Amino acid sequence: MHSEQRARAARRLAQDGIEHALFASPLSVRWLTGLDVPGGSAENPALLWYEQGEFTLLVENSFAAQAVAFGTQKGCKVRDYLGYTIQQPIDKAGRLARLLAEVAEAGLEDTDVIGIETQSLSLNLWWAVRRLLPGGYDLTPIDGWLEPLRAVKTAEEIATIREGFRLTDIGHIAGRAAVQAGAQSGAREIDVWTAVQSAVEQAAGKRMELGNDCIVGHRPTNNIGGPPGDIVIRPNDSFILDLSVIHNGYWTDSCATYYAGEPTAQQVTLHNFVEEALAYAISLVKPGAVAKEIDQKVRDFMAKGGYKVYPHHTGHGIGLTGHEAARIVPYNEEVIQPGMVIMLEPGIYFPGVTSVRLEDGMLVTETGAEVLSGHDKSLP
Repeated sequence: MHSEQRARAARRLAQDGIEHALFASPLSVRWLTGLDVPGGSAENPALLWYEQGEFTLLVENSFAAQAVAFGTQKGCKVRDYLGYTIQQPIDKAGRLARLLAEVAEAGLEDTDVIGIETQSLSLNLWWAVRRLLPGGYDLTPIDGWLEPLRAVKTAEEIATIREGFRLTDIGHIAGRAAVQAGAQSGAREIDVWTAVQSAVEQAAGKRMELGNDCIVGHRPTNNIGGPPGDIVIRPNDSFILDLSVIHNGYWTDSCATYYAGEPTAQQVTLHNFVEEALAYAISLVKPGAVAKEIDQKVRDFMAKGGYKVYPHHTGHGIGLTGHEAARIVPYNEEVIQPGMVIMLEPGIYFPGVTSVRLEDGMLVTETGAEVLSGHDKSLP
């Protein structure tokens, strides 16, 4: 697993003549190995050492079996260090640094260049690395080097994202039903979220991490987005459900606007227009398109329709995080490529009254876009 990602990383390092590298970002470790461990940069429970085309995953012993189960032994060695113990003080950073020194020193010369993701190293581990690898090594920051490579997804990443969208669609079915019944039952935003969370977890058969927005349209100051709260759904209320499901470390995203009872005439007009805007946006996605040009064309479409243009992005990529390249925003000159997975989400907002946003996710193909999200965004 993830052999294509490791090959991409090796080619990128070779371009700058770097034969040794230390990947410390949890996102980099996950992208290169498939292993998702908790703790993040605060603890650095896992590091990935690269040496002349070979990768070695350094991981806490409690995750070693998971690493092997993920198949990281195929083209990626696994070495583990002692994490939790009752026999001696817990010293994860010290043990991990010593393991790194043991793995790295065998193949290092004093004049070698080591690429290193410095921003993701905890301070304790950073000093341990410098102490244990004292020679004349040239430590070269490589923070952010993998992010452009992550934009174009591999076949196994796309398969994971497809399954994530299947779960997202299930969440939307539950969300639509909860909103439609909400005005009669006195339901709140958090009740809708609870129904969505339960439906997704029942389908997945395990605890799942979900994200994004779950809000009524009559919020007085910010009816664009936010976490669900103790706000009651009113009759004829609009309700934005912007839902992400994180499946095996990969994000999906999606948005629909639902209605408590029959939508008003204004809501019908707004909803139909945003549907047109989203369809237009999707039609612009193709290899060679420029991100900022897509953004501008969709904003122009909204303005020509007589609506105040939304203050957020037109869209964004997804993958290991909810917002990745390519960002569909005014400044971005990035060129769209086949294999990218992009979200598009125009919206119209009248604070204190109503709001409408619709969002689809799509895989960029050689000829255009394949929509991956299947949730029902239509009017009731």
